[in-house]
Amino acid sequence: MSEERLETVPCPYCRGIILVGAKRCKYCQVDLAGLWPQESADRGPTKNPLLATILSIVFPGLGQYYCGRRDKATMFVFAFVVFVGLFYWLTFPWLLVAAWAGVDAFQEARRTR
Repeated sequence: MSEERLETVPCPYCRGIILVGAKRCKYCQVDLAGLWPQESADRGPTKNPLLATILSIVFPGLGQYYCGRRDKATMFVFAFVVFVGLFYWLTFPWLLVAAWAGVDAFQEARRTR
């Protein structure tokens, strides 16, 4: 039977032996969150702000959906459909919603980096 060995390192504060990736030192109780480089890499894939903006300008809500914000995507699609339904003869409300969705998608994609 093979025994799996866990990687250990000394605590940077008290020099007690702790596991790599530990959230708290079991000896000195210091919070070690953010010390390990894998934590920042585990956030998931990054989103491209330019692509999110283009998607939202083409169809409001699509950039938010790309960023994983389905609640905001639903809101922008609803606002776009309402403006198209109420003001179908005017172009300005459509452009306003598309610009607002584009800016929001850009900001949302930068937050997910």
